Amino acid sequence: MEDRAELGRVVFGETVVTLTRDLSVMNPNLVTGSMGLVVGKLANYTLKVAFPQVTVGVNWKDCDIVPGKKGMPTLADQPRVIPKPRTMGEE
Repeated sequence: MEDRAELGRVVFGETVVTLTRDLSVMNPNLVTGSMGLVVGKLANYTLKVAFPQVTVGVNWKDCDIVPGKKGMPTLADQPRVIPKPRTMGEE
Protein backbone atom coordinates (compact mmCIF):
# COMPACT_ATOMS: atom_id res chain seq x y z
CA MET A 1 0.00 0.00 0.00
CA GLU A 2 1.26 3.44 -0.86
CA ASP A 3 -0.33 5.45 1.95
CA ARG A 4 -2.19 4.84 5.19
CA ALA A 5 -5.48 6.09 3.71
CA GLU A 6 -5.78 2.73 1.93
CA LEU A 7 -6.25 1.07 5.33
CA GLY A 8 -9.79 2.48 5.28
CA ARG A 9 -10.62 0.15 2.37
CA VAL A 10 -9.73 -2.95 4.40
CA VAL A 11 -12.74 -5.02 5.51
CA PHE A 12 -11.89 -7.73 8.05
CA GLY A 13 -12.85 -11.19 6.80
CA GLU A 14 -13.24 -10.05 3.17
CA THR A 15 -10.17 -8.15 1.94
CA VAL A 16 -7.41 -10.17 0.27
CA VAL A 17 -3.86 -8.81 0.29
CA THR A 18 -0.69 -9.90 -1.49
CA LEU A 19 2.79 -9.54 0.00
CA THR A 20 5.12 -7.03 -1.64
CA ARG A 21 8.07 -7.99 0.58
CA ASP A 22 9.73 -11.34 1.19
CA LEU A 23 8.88 -12.39 4.76
CA SER A 24 10.27 -15.92 4.45
CA VAL A 25 12.53 -15.24 7.44
CA MET A 26 9.39 -15.58 9.61
CA ASN A 27 7.96 -18.52 7.67
CA PRO A 28 9.20 -20.18 4.44
CA ASN A 29 5.68 -19.89 2.94
CA LEU A 30 5.64 -16.08 3.16
CA VAL A 31 7.39 -15.06 -0.06
CA THR A 32 6.64 -12.08 -2.29
CA GLY A 33 3.31 -12.64 -4.05
CA SER A 34 1.70 -14.79 -1.34
CA MET A 35 -1.99 -13.97 -0.84
CA GLY A 36 -3.82 -13.89 2.47
CA LEU A 37 -7.10 -12.78 4.04
CA VAL A 38 -7.12 -9.85 6.47
CA VAL A 39 -8.83 -11.12 9.64
CA GLY A 40 -8.04 -8.32 12.07
CA LYS A 41 -5.69 -5.67 13.33
CA LEU A 42 -2.85 -6.21 15.81
CA ALA A 43 -1.69 -2.61 16.21
CA ASN A 44 -2.38 0.75 14.56
CA TYR A 45 -0.66 -0.17 11.31
CA THR A 46 -0.21 -3.93 11.61
CA LEU A 47 -2.78 -6.20 9.96
CA LYS A 48 -3.49 -9.76 11.10
CA VAL A 49 -3.39 -11.76 7.87
CA ALA A 50 -4.40 -15.42 7.53
CA PHE A 51 -2.52 -17.33 4.84
CA PRO A 52 -3.50 -20.93 3.99
CA GLN A 53 -0.86 -22.37 6.34
CA VAL A 54 -0.12 -19.61 8.87
CA THR A 55 -1.58 -16.43 10.40
CA VAL A 56 0.84 -13.53 11.01
CA GLY A 57 0.97 -9.81 11.60
CA VAL A 58 1.97 -7.84 8.49
CA ASN A 59 2.87 -4.14 8.31
CA TRP A 60 0.61 -2.13 5.98
CA LYS A 61 3.67 -1.14 3.89
CA ASP A 62 4.50 -4.80 3.13
CA CYS A 63 1.24 -5.70 1.36
CA ASP A 64 -1.16 -4.51 -1.35
CA ILE A 65 -4.92 -4.98 -1.60
CA VAL A 66 -5.98 -7.36 -4.37
CA PRO A 67 -8.96 -5.70 -6.12
CA GLY A 68 -11.96 -7.90 -6.87
CA LYS A 69 -10.92 -10.86 -4.69
CA LYS A 70 -12.77 -11.86 -1.53
CA GLY A 71 -12.51 -14.83 0.77
CA MET A 72 -9.67 -17.07 1.87
CA PRO A 73 -7.07 -17.80 -0.85
CA THR A 74 -6.23 -21.46 -1.41
CA LEU A 75 -2.84 -23.15 -1.69
CA ALA A 76 -3.25 -23.09 -5.49
CA ASP A 77 -3.19 -19.24 -5.35
CA GLN A 78 0.20 -19.21 -3.61
CA PRO A 79 3.52 -19.00 -5.47
CA ARG A 80 5.49 -22.24 -5.58
CA VAL A 81 8.82 -21.77 -3.83
CA ILE A 82 11.43 -24.25 -2.73
CA PRO A 83 12.79 -22.96 0.58
CA LYS A 84 16.53 -22.35 0.47
CA PRO A 85 18.71 -23.38 3.40
CA ARG A 86 19.64 -20.43 5.61
CA THR A 87 22.79 -19.80 7.60
CA MET A 88 22.98 -18.17 11.03
CA GLY A 89 22.87 -14.39 10.85
CA GLU A 90 21.51 -14.25 7.30
CA GLU A 91 18.54 -11.99 6.62
